[in-house]
Amino acid sequence: MRRISAQAGFSLIEVQITLSILAIGLLAVAALQVSAHMSSRASAEISHASQLASSQMEVILRLPFLHSELDPASNPHSKSSGKYLIRWTVVETDLNADGIFESKTVDLAVAWKKLLPSGPSQNQVNIAFIKHED
Repeated sequence: MRRISAQAGFSLIEVQITLSILAIGLLAVAALQVSAHMSSRASAEISHASQLASSQMEVILRLPFLHSELDPASNPHSKSSGKYLIRWTVVETDLNADGIFESKTVDLAVAWKKLLPSGPSQNQVNIAFIKHED
């Protein structure tokens, strides 16, 4: 009489290999989640800084031409909003070379620090625009 042995199921080594491959895959997905979260946060910070820069630009454009916040002698002008620092410099401009400064060029920057594992990082959004005499 002959015995026929039939194997059913998986060996221990097959289960260990399968679990190792699954663990590596799950670690890769977790790393992607962390990376996606950091990118999303950075995008939100840039969007907020851009919105602050745009709002400050609108405020400056509504100011009278001779307002103190448009005085080049007071450069740099600044104010803060939470973790963001808004700074702008003003330069009088003679666009048509007639010796009369009829406009002002404004360079506006919104800066903030971001903490990274490698240390703090300085980020900045810039806008440059021209304010014409009223």
